[in-house]
Amino acid sequence: MNGPTLITGARGLLAPYLADASRAETDVVLTSLSGGSHRSDLRDSTSVAELLDDIRPGTVIHCAAMTDVDGCERDPEAADRINRGAVANLVNSLDDACDLIMISTDQVYPDVPGPHSEGAEGPINIYGRTKMAGEKAALRHPNALVLRANFFGPSRSEGRKSLSDWLIESLRREREITLFSDSLFSPLHLTTLTELVVVAARKQLRGVFNLGCRDGASKADFGLSVARHLGLQTQSASVGPAAAIPGRAPRPRDLRMAVDKIEASFGTAMPKLDEEIAKL
Repeated sequence: MNGPTLITGARGLLAPYLADASRAETDVVLTSLSGGSHRSDLRDSTSVAELLDDIRPGTVIHCAAMTDVDGCERDPEAADRINRGAVANLVNSLDDACDLIMISTDQVYPDVPGPHSEGAEGPINIYGRTKMAGEKAALRHPNALVLRANFFGPSRSEGRKSLSDWLIESLRREREITLFSDSLFSPLHLTTLTELVVVAARKQLRGVFNLGCRDGASKADFGLSVARHLGLQTQSASVGPAAAIPGRAPRPRDLRMAVDKIEASFGTAMPKLDEEIAKL
């Protein structure tokens, strides 16, 4: 289906990167509740229908989400309206010929040792459960692709900070921080992730895929590796368990993702984490 690429979540971390990566191949329209060229409340079915009728996109890349894990736990209804309801509204009004790409999360996996493969889901918090419900809503669309990801890199959105932004700023200002030794993940740099999303769109992949680096590490090892790469001092950082922090929503300790499926589809290996850190 011909038409521009509509990217939701205009003020998030991922959408500006996706917009830049997509413009070489298509016209791009950005939307969010409070930014982008077209403002829309994706929680409202009428607003979504009007948006899609106005834009008539050929592809929708859905990035908008409530990603605050603790916030989702405190307000599950708000999390459901955004993480599931917005996807359902898009699917209900999308032309069947349109491609739908939903950016999902590694938080759909259970609290068991990884790496986790597609099909082994078992979320343990509201964020993961509502995102998984959103995945199921997306997959009702005949041309749907769900990409599970975790990412870092410089923010291009005012007022938003990525994990690496927070880490680098904290170390430079010598703030006391704890780097979690018991929290493992396999993130990609934002530039890598967006390039892969564009390739997946071009290949018209369908179904559910993990998008991550090949190895992964604890967030403590990630933080120390970033510091070494950038020549930052780490005396203000301590290493400790996330489980020792009271009041946090439950989180799986190992969120490393298996990437065999996406590697087979792309015919190439995913990068290693140190290669991704080198892009900072």
